Amino acid sequence: MAKTYTLYIDAYNPETIPMARLAEYMQGFAAMLGHEAGVHFDDLRKGSTQLVSRVDHEQIPKVGATLDALMRGEGTPEAIKAQEMIDRLLADDNATGFVFEDDDPQAKIIAFPGVTRPRPLQYGPIKQEGTLDGILVSVGGADKTIHIRLQHGDMKYSNIDTDRDTARRLGKHLFEPIRVFGTASWLREEDGRWTLKRFRVESFEALKTDGLRDVLNELRGIEGSEWSDQDGVQVKLRTLRDEGSGPH
Repeated sequence: MAKTYTLYIDAYNPETIPMARLAEYMQGFAAMLGHEAGVHFDDLRKGSTQLVSRVDHEQIPKVGATLDALMRGEGTPEAIKAQEMIDRLLADDNATGFVFEDDDPQAKIIAFPGVTRPRPLQYGPIKQEGTLDGILVSVGGADKTIHIRLQHGDMKYSNIDTDRDTARRLGKHLFEPIRVFGTASWLREEDGRWTLKRFRVESFEALKTDGLRDVLNELRGIEGSEWSDQDGVQVKLRTLRDEGSGPH
């Protein structure tokens, strides 16, 4: 005998839920239940939106174990990721939800706080003295504030500026590794990432030079790098050297 698990979405109804949105919920629900060969779509019912799945008899213990682990705050990385995905969808839809079993909405197994979950706060900007290391790939600007770009591995720093005098001296170090000193302004995003909003360069120092050929090879080796086109390197090099000469 098969068993059913239903994802109750406290938003829309079967007539109004967009197909693309329904597909996202179905994808997340299927990934959360796992054991895809034995889990099937069964029905879409009214009462907000109720997405019903049917689990083959042979897979019931395995799916039950997966849900039990999630209830304990455990589970496989894939199941946990799917659970978080459904919660984000509900939050975006200004809704909450839950999973229940065997056509009994009172038999709630997993609850999704969705829109009621406290959102992480955004902090900043926070200013502090600091340094940045990288290969100097651009110096340019026509006004009193000169903009700089550094590249460190696959990380690009573009929100960097300085004064004209510092820019003139920096222009002599194009495609060389440098360390800049100054004041950084950081913003902590809602997902915990720190984003550099601005870096004001006050001074710098040249680091060990590996030679232009080695630097270019490093830039070309970065996936998606604009320096991978051999034919365009010389044109780009001349352009950046012109920018690096600083304002006149």
